Amino acid sequence: MSQRTYDLEHLCQGACMNSYRRKVRTYEHAYAAYQTAHHNWRNDIAAWHAPMMWPTEPAEPAEPRLPYPVPGSPVYCSDCGYALKSKLSKLDGAACVYLRESDGLRGQSGEAKVSGSEESRSPSPTIDDLDDLDSWLRSWKAAYLGIDSLSRQGSLSDSISLGTAWLVVRAERILANPDIARYFGSEVEEWHAKLIRYDPSDVVVERLKGVRCPECKSFTLQRRVGDDKVTCGTPKCDRVLTLVEYRDLLEEVKKPRRVA
Repeated sequence: MSQRTYDLEHLCQGACMNSYRRKVRTYEHAYAAYQTAHHNWRNDIAAWHAPMMWPTEPAEPAEPRLPYPVPGSPVYCSDCGYALKSKLSKLDGAACVYLRESDGLRGQSGEAKVSGSEESRSPSPTIDDLDDLDSWLRSWKAAYLGIDSLSRQGSLSDSISLGTAWLVVRAERILANPDIARYFGSEVEEWHAKLIRYDPSDVVVERLKGVRCPECKSFTLQRRVGDDKVTCGTPKCDRVLTLVEYRDLLEEVKKPRRVA
């Protein structure tokens, strides 16, 4: 049986066909290894003088069991196109949370250098990342308009908001362009993967029981999953604890009280 070939080029290039592509590539890798092993086996047979002691012929790999192929229209299917548009729309909110939650340069202006200037980059990694995001948004807007470049409009945060909104409105047309859709889609995926932990729509808040807030004495302490700080959920109470401080308080509560 000869190696079966699969058309990956016309499949949807989105996540829905990741399993399909992975199984095909695993099969192709296994078949290439089989061809090498079979070639070596034939050479061994040609040099062997005792037919009854010939080495075992390598087994040909089985064809993969694949899900139903979903074609691109022309690059992404409608579901993956919608998912990419949704991820693009979340970059603005995630960038805002990233800036707010960062540990770098609190109290600074939150501005990076203007694109094209000769000043050194900001000492804040957060500002540098968001400056790169803003530059990426503006570069795709310029590419869509067929011009070389666009300058930033307003502050860094405003420019990211405007750039994200502008591209979201035109995302379907960009993703329908076979010349640029794959590049745009893969870069949206990269930015979303980088900022997903700051996506406010995906934040899971854990309610912490057993300990009163040291400030307002209410059982309203809470923590975002993944954070190392605990905050009070009572309006107008801004008490913040470290996770270690909360655990110390919890241990104190759990200690048995001495009876006089």
